[in-house]
Amino acid sequence: MKIFDMHIHCWNKGGNSEDLLAQMEKAGVSGGCVFSLQPHEIRDGRGVSFEERLNDVLARKKGYEDRIFSVLWIHPYEEDIIEKIHIAVDKGIDAFKIICNDFYVYEDCCIKVLEEIAKMDKPVFFHSGILWDGNVSSSYNRPLNWEALLRIKGLRFSMGHCSWPWIDECIAMYGKFLNALLRGDTAEMFFDITPGTPRIYREELLTKLYTIGYDIENNIMFGTDGSAENYNSEWTSKWLSVDNDIMDKLGVSLECKEKLYSKNIMRFLGKTDEKIVHTSPETDDSHQWTPVNPNVAGMIRKWYSAIGISNEFDNDFEKALSEIKVSDSICIETYKHGKDGKRDFISYLYMCEELKKKYTEKGIPEEILIDTLKDITVWTYTWSDIKGSLFLGECEWLKRHLSMKLFKIGRLQFCMAKAECDIPSKNVSKGDDIIEIHISATGPLKKCKCEESISRAREFFKKYFPEYDYKCFTCHSWLLDESLDELLNENSNIVKFRKMFDIVTKEESNAIFRYVFNWNT
Repeated sequence: MKIFDMHIHCWNKGGNSEDLLAQMEKAGVSGGCVFSLQPHEIRDGRGVSFEERLNDVLARKKGYEDRIFSVLWIHPYEEDIIEKIHIAVDKGIDAFKIICNDFYVYEDCCIKVLEEIAKMDKPVFFHSGILWDGNVSSSYNRPLNWEALLRIKGLRFSMGHCSWPWIDECIAMYGKFLNALLRGDTAEMFFDITPGTPRIYREELLTKLYTIGYDIENNIMFGTDGSAENYNSEWTSKWLSVDNDIMDKLGVSLECKEKLYSKNIMRFLGKTDEKIVHTSPETDDSHQWTPVNPNVAGMIRKWYSAIGISNEFDNDFEKALSEIKVSDSICIETYKHGKDGKRDFISYLYMCEELKKKYTEKGIPEEILIDTLKDITVWTYTWSDIKGSLFLGECEWLKRHLSMKLFKIGRLQFCMAKAECDIPSKNVSKGDDIIEIHISATGPLKKCKCEESISRAREFFKKYFPEYDYKCFTCHSWLLDESLDELLNENSNIVKFRKMFDIVTKEESNAIFRYVFNWNT
């Protein structure tokens, strides 16, 4: 997924764009919008002339015009401001930045500037919400002030930081602008979710944005408030992770995320001709629009049936499916399981669909896919019995299945892994590629079935993973404990299974208590 950061500040002249892009790439960010140095009129001693800030910010995108977009910071009371706007556009400026530090956005001078910018089809990035400038200035940035922009035809503008702490007011204003936009030609408002909202308010903000029912999917953009001279990739990665975790919890679709991170920014900048059809907000129907992909629930039901979950869980399953939203963007590589066993259960079922595509690409039979995935059923039954209702446990273990590292082939499971220790007799060093054998709780452990399973596994990996040069098969299990011979007769399946292996190392374990008695003993 392509990601653009639409909110980056310049604080010094002559920044190195190559260094900036290198730091952005560390966080998976492709490019972004760079705001120029500030005008003298901000009056904090850091302002520079129009020519200096224009030339500096334009120089930063030279050679990177498809990745860095130049935004000129202006003040509506600058001398000859209308002429300066035209000069900036003629020289290649992509957008304008305004902070209402000592004026209201509805003042006549500001309105005239915005009307001129709208005629040139350029957008405006606004700060909104509390302003940390050391002055008495936040009243200028209450979102209701922007209602005056309804009369400016064709203007595209963004509300920085979603006007925190006035996020409800900001969202209400968007509803009004959306309603007006559907009535005729007026300004179009965009949300800029750049942090400004402290971490503890972040979930509240995104939940309100994505669940109020207003059609916001085409009008929300991601930014960081980062520095062009010292871009903090760790800061960016943190907020991307925080936001994605929240959005996954809300079931925000992959399509909505793609718009948030790149497509909406391109439309805002006028870099695409895409025409958007909005949905009219309804005051008496807050759920008119939803960010959830409607196909997700059907996919989950499909795999619930395919892996043979008992119908005793049907009521719990349908209730969970109606209450828990799952994003179609989740993948096993980044999914974070937690204490919500119902969410994990339906999320893992959804991710089975992507696994099937990988099996199909490899040509692996569906029979093996279903047998492998039935381990979800095993651990659902085990943990639901412990918890008293539908619950999936052992999610970390099951990641191996969904990552296409583990396969059930006949009686046994086989997992591509690394050797846990040196095995001199097999010329194996710790960390070498091996195949682990695991024993699922699915019936008798007959030696003949195990031998058949291992034989099939050799052919399986040779055929479907010829590039995987493993050294040997290994097994790490309490079932290999030689002291069990004292309790079992020589014809026991467990004893026969143990004798199939050479014991190379031992460790203390209480695993027997979990597997012989209840799992939570």
